[in-house]
Amino acid sequence: MPERIISYQSLDHKADMGFHLQAPSLERLYIDSALALTDLSVKLERINSIDKHDVLVEADSKESLLIKWLNEVLFLFERHKFLPKRIVFTRFDGKSIKATLIGETYDPIRHGHVSEVKAVTHHQLEMGTLPKGENNFYAKVFLDV
Repeated sequence: MPERIISYQSLDHKADMGFHLQAPSLERLYIDSALALTDLSVKLERINSIDKHDVLVEADSKESLLIKWLNEVLFLFERHKFLPKRIVFTRFDGKSIKATLIGETYDPIRHGHVSEVKAVTHHQLEMGTLPKGENNFYAKVFLDV
């Protein structure tokens, strides 16, 4: 999907942080959620589109798929220090995602301090659709920090 400005609202809850966002499609909701997760740690405008990583994630529900997807993005950072700036889905059917993530390896001098996120969990996860509007798909995600 083409790049667009990611708009999300940061959420704070006790020892956790998270985000709430809306998107025009379910596919875009998953893409924007991964980019919001990255932006919470390192601002997207500081990331260059240099490297690529391909991922495949499968789950039995849209909620579990979102959690697995976001944890895969976290894993790429933990294992490879990879920060995505752009995401292209080559398959998305609500139960699986096959995607190419485009970005670069973390550089502490250029990117600054990274907020540590341990995991994305089902705790307080909300997903759904709004009755009207341009961005009628929404997600509210909390992160274990």
